[in-house]
This record gives sequence, C-alpha cells and structure tokens, in this order.
Amino acid sequence: MCATITSKGQITLPATARRLLGLRAGQKVAIRGQDHSLTLEAPSDIESVRQLLRAEVERAGTWGMISAAGDGWAARAEDYRADR
Repeated sequence: MCATITSKGQITLPATARRLLGLRAGQKVAIRGQDHSLTLEAPSDIESVRQLLRAEVERAGTWGMISAAGDGWAARAEDYRADR
C-alpha cells in the first residue's frame, strides 16, 4: 500500500489499511516512530487513547502545561460504545 503526503503534511490511509485496523472516520489512532518507520495502532477504547496520550506528553515533558476545561471525550466515548 502507498499513500501521498499533501502540502499540509496529511496522509490519506488506503481503504485496505483502514479496513485492516477497523478504523472509522473521526477515530483516534496512535502513531509510534522508531528509526525510519511508523507504526499505526487503533486503541480498543477511549481509556487506551488517554493512556497513550498521557505517556506521550510525559515523555515530552509537557504534562500539566495546558489547563483543560473538560476533555470532551465523554460524548465520543458513548458514541464509541454504541457502535460496538
């Protein structure tokens, strides 16, 4: 599978790749980089996404630097559970 990077740095995943991971529009994915490769993961639930994001910002040393006025995930979590 191949994809092209746009001038904005965006990549459209081929339909085959989306089906392989069971991805839907608007779903969050985790991207990990190592050497010259990337790994794309589809977290199974919203708590997994939160854990991945927290680990990333802790590694970057930016945890707690931006105040949150609610994370906005509650409604999405309900939608996600309803889709399952």
